[in-house]
Amino acid sequence: MTIDLMNTFLVAVRTGSLPATAGFLNVSQTCISSRLQTLENNIGFTLIQRGRHIRSVVLTEKGRRFFALSSKIMALLYEIDDIRMPLPRQDSHNSSDKT
Repeated sequence: MTIDLMNTFLVAVRTGSLPATAGFLNVSQTCISSRLQTLENNIGFTLIQRGRHIRSVVLTEKGRRFFALSSKIMALLYEIDDIRMPLPRQDSHNSSDKT
């Protein structure tokens, strides 16, 4: 499982449709379907209900649980990125130091 696959899943749930996900991520709908299938194969269970008349992203019970956990994982990864970002340099002639 990669971060890219997990992110595709999260975007699909948040946008509610595969065409919207494809547009948001600037890839084809076929690519989105392939990524989601790869993710499901990697984790060993179905995330999204599929069917002829299902037009939106409908999660399975395990899909809902995975969504909650993967959302937390992505939030933690964003926090790590925040830590890695360099802090702005402080001016050595800070006005509060002047007397």
